Amino acid sequence: MLTCVIVDDEKGAIDILTEYVQRTPDLHLESAFRDSVEALNHLSKSETDLLFLDIDMPGLSGMQIADLLRSRNIQVVFCTAYAEYAVESYERDAADYLLKPIAYDRFLKAVDRVRRRLEEMPKRSKPADSEGRLFIKSGSKIHQLDLHDLCYMKKDGHYIVFHTTQGEILSRMNMKELLSSLPRDRYARVHKSYVIALDKIDTIERHEVIVAGRTIPIGSSFREDFLKLIRYSGS
Repeated sequence: MLTCVIVDDEKGAIDILTEYVQRTPDLHLESAFRDSVEALNHLSKSETDLLFLDIDMPGLSGMQIADLLRSRNIQVVFCTAYAEYAVESYERDAADYLLKPIAYDRFLKAVDRVRRRLEEMPKRSKPADSEGRLFIKSGSKIHQLDLHDLCYMKKDGHYIVFHTTQGEILSRMNMKELLSSLPRDRYARVHKSYVIALDKIDTIERHEVIVAGRTIPIGSSFREDFLKLIRYSGS
């Protein structure tokens, strides 16, 4: 069974590819994304075999995503309305290049090509740092953040402020989006406005926690779940 992800900013294109995946034996759709940054964060942590990737997208282009995923050995099939990107796509070792509108028989040929390529490759191992980075969009820029540098995050209106050992990054997102992008065993929500990195905790008191020298309140509704994540000795 091949697992695949679709990334395209057009809903209609996602709908067509989703239908094709569902009609194809031994092909499982893991997820589909219209936001390229959300897709990249998912793919940097997943065991996806095949990526159907649009090229002309806001935020990150398909070419940029392919470059950032080279170490993951994910098979990429570009799906685009523009023939002029073909040479550039094969320079990135793309498995195939499909021009929209995509016919189902042409889609099947691309999938078969991916299967053959995977059969010829040694079984891959998961990179040690597959959960060690996070891509964050801030204004017109997309930052690659090493999670080891992340201390805590604070909700500020419609934004999240990422406080790191290197400085601050401001991104427009909500708390749900933030939590879904972080490894659950390494971060905890301690307040309606704060998420902290467990490995950056200095001390914990009843109503507050010190993280990288900063005092952060612990909300009463979050305290019990937070303490379940903490292993400590003594009395």
